[in-house]
Amino acid sequence: MLLIRLSLRNLLRQKRRNALLGSAMAIGVCILVTANSFSHGISDIMFNKVMRYVTGHVSIRFNERGGVMREIFRDRLRAFEAVKGEAVIEEADEAVGMFARAIGNGRSDNIIMVGADTKKGLTEKGRKEVEESFRLVEGSWKDVENPAIENPVIISEEKAHYLNVKRRDILRVRFRNMFGQDQAERLTIAGIMKNDNIFMQPVVFLELSRAKALLGYRPWETGSLSLKIKNPVKNATALADRVHARLDPGTALIYASAAGPAGARPVVLMGYKSDDGAREKIKGLLKLSSGGFDQAFRKDGIILPAGLARALGVTAGDSITVRYPRKFESAPKEASRTVSAICASGRYPGQNVVLMNDSGFYDLYYQDMPAAPGPGVKPYAPAGDWAALAAPEWVLLRRTYNTEEYKKKYQEIARNKWKATTIDVSTMYETASDILKLESVLNIITISAVLVLFFIILLGVVNTLRMTIRERTREIGTVRAIGMQRAAVRDMFLLETFFLTLFSSLVGVGGGFIVMRLLSLITFHPVDNPLGMLLVNSHLYFLPTLTGIAGSVLLILAIAVVTAWFPARRAANLSPAQALGHFT
Repeated sequence: MLLIRLSLRNLLRQKRRNALLGSAMAIGVCILVTANSFSHGISDIMFNKVMRYVTGHVSIRFNERGGVMREIFRDRLRAFEAVKGEAVIEEADEAVGMFARAIGNGRSDNIIMVGADTKKGLTEKGRKEVEESFRLVEGSWKDVENPAIENPVIISEEKAHYLNVKRRDILRVRFRNMFGQDQAERLTIAGIMKNDNIFMQPVVFLELSRAKALLGYRPWETGSLSLKIKNPVKNATALADRVHARLDPGTALIYASAAGPAGARPVVLMGYKSDDGAREKIKGLLKLSSGGFDQAFRKDGIILPAGLARALGVTAGDSITVRYPRKFESAPKEASRTVSAICASGRYPGQNVVLMNDSGFYDLYYQDMPAAPGPGVKPYAPAGDWAALAAPEWVLLRRTYNTEEYKKKYQEIARNKWKATTIDVSTMYETASDILKLESVLNIITISAVLVLFFIILLGVVNTLRMTIRERTREIGTVRAIGMQRAAVRDMFLLETFFLTLFSSLVGVGGGFIVMRLLSLITFHPVDNPLGMLLVNSHLYFLPTLTGIAGSVLLILAIAVVTAWFPARRAANLSPAQALGHFT
């Protein structure tokens, strides 16, 4: 405590010199805090005000038949079961959207039609976030639910201006639905919103159920899922891992009856993988008595065991009718298939199993989802080699943890040409890790620039300490003569530097908040300018964090104390006799 009191007293003895040096330090800290808060604000805008609405904190993406744009899952309830019971999830939304070409009054442009679940209740926090991100200048969000309006939509102010349309005007759009069919529709402008972010300006919102109908979804089907969660930095990766584990697929099977000239029998339709490696294994497992593998491996090819073929009264080239109950519709599904081959011997997967090429099998399985096996039906599970050859319900893509791995994963979809639906679970930190790199680069640039500034300032610290030591040499001799140890003399000068830097840093932090407040009062009006993505409500956005500020202050303190160490040690090494005999 004595050293602390002496250090604080000595600081007050040299008010002018310390005030000038402290002001320079405070300016450096102010710049560092402001710049770090700005770069962190950019990251927060991209993640929580852009990516949150585009992909969610965690997204579950479904792509049928390897089509990146064909985002559909045929069992909506089962998809939501995978995220049920997770306390960290605030919202689980269906992500339904499509690219379209819009024709206004004499102008046309590309837009993105996005389904919004306006009927879902919002918390006060959620309502405030929506109002901040999408500020309506005309109309109301409830207008998109109005059944009296033909396909009502909310459009951005910038897009409405470009297309030369206003509220209640008709917008004609051309787009391709979920199944590749070209469509044309009329949309009615029900509201106009203002959005500073250039990435969100092409978005046109319409009610979710209308969007799904336009795209061709049936009521029990869904697009990809977008999850918004509490504390995404902490919870996103862990949640994605848990959901990924729950979505491990089983074998895709259809419990049906097959009818031929001799009668009908209960059967299990099972798809097999049709890649080259799987085909070679199947050839080694089965011995055909009629038909051939060339016909069996075609998209519509099926293979029957000899016993089942005799019971149905068919051989290769004959047709059978399969019939099975559907999961979501009351009428059963009925389809006719031509027998491609009969297996007389070998390791066939089961005497009532009908083997189908996975491409043709998934046509039935996805288009008309089969019901679970009825009462008294023993569930079937392929064993041995057939467990690996059987077509799965879907293909669960591996988890990835950065943008580069994510891109490679989606390149695999095109390369492997999977017939099954692919499911990918990812967080926005993986799909947009480049944004985190951008924040890191901005922080590195800021710190580098400020460190150069502090290097110049700390040269002043060293020179000031040397001058102070020279002026106080006899004082040092006096305190050493009355018993103060060398370490105490050294620590006294270090404490003086520490307190000067600490007080200057605190002033600099306060100055940084004042600067951020003043800058955030400036209103910007960017038009088609990337600067808009850095704004919130037309103002610059700063997000100071406790860890960021504390890290900056600790960094400056450490640099200052280390710099002061050598002059302080030199002062401590002066002998009492030498110091007392010194004249300035």
